[in-house]
Amino acid sequence: MKKTFFGLMVCATLMGACSKSSNSFVPDCSGSTKSFSNDVLPVFQSACVSCHSQYSGYSQISAAKTTIRSKIVDGSMPPGNSLSTAQKNNIVCWIDNGAPNN
Repeated sequence: MKKTFFGLMVCATLMGACSKSSNSFVPDCSGSTKSFSNDVLPVFQSACVSCHSQYSGYSQISAAKTTIRSKIVDGSMPPGNSLSTAQKNNIVCWIDNGAPNN
């Protein structure tokens, strides 16, 4: 009984790890430095604020940057993969560059 339970736990863990990693996003920040006002805010205004009204400006987005980055990279946001690779890069690379108010 213990072996069966252990085996099921290992399988469930491995299946969870595999499904999570298949949705992972790997940013490419090799291009120009991203601007909050030109590259990030327009994405939030067009794709995020309808569900996440709390992300309407720099202070709110900057305060949540760690969570936002994590959700984009792990694939849990946005649902249905509704952002383009360029839009995801804009947000993640802006955060990785210190999330300046530029």
